[in-house]
Amino acid sequence: MDTAKNKIPLSFPIILKRLRKNKDWSQGQLAQKAGIDLQKISKYERGVSSPPMPTLVKIAEALDVSLDYLVTGRNIGAEKMKNTQLIERIEEIEKLPAEYQDTLICVLDSFIKRHKFEELAHS
Repeated sequence: MDTAKNKIPLSFPIILKRLRKNKDWSQGQLAQKAGIDLQKISKYERGVSSPPMPTLVKIAEALDVSLDYLVTGRNIGAEKMKNTQLIERIEEIEKLPAEYQDTLICVLDSFIKRHKFEELAHS
């Protein structure tokens, strides 16, 4: 993954960490389930290094997600996350206590529902 066109998106470390935490796994548990080194998982989550394709496949299989979802957080055909401010905010939110994260998710869900309601009202 050394060339620019093969770079993993900036959101990958965030997605990897979120998926791991959603399963209530430690980095060691994920490393064991994927059959890779714990230190590599740590480096991937910190964005220090990017895994090669065979490792991405192992991680995706361990987490029971598709490869495109692991790398982009979206399913095939979806656009890449372009707003770098959102990526930065998500990184900061990941550092907050779980109760704060839950509150923010509720707030975001409210905005999303409101937007969908407004779209329906105007169509």
